[in-house]
Amino acid sequence: MEIKMKTVSNIAAGVGLCIVVVSFVLNATGLAHINMNDALKAGGFVKAVFLPVDASLWITHIFGGQGPGGGIILRDDNNA
Repeated sequence: MEIKMKTVSNIAAGVGLCIVVVSFVLNATGLAHINMNDALKAGGFVKAVFLPVDASLWITHIFGGQGPGGGIILRDDNNA
């Protein structure tokens, strides 16, 4: 089974969101006091680690698809 980096990046986004939501729920119920600024920073950091993966995907989708050899095919007048 092969795990793609896009999947890992999406999981990281979910983990970052869970950190923020769980911190908010714990604060709202009074079970713990977690500074929301710190929770937002931690959740943002988890996602920010994978921003190069997201940027690579965006660039690939904007400027072309993968060719037969795995390289990026740039768009021109012939394949636009």
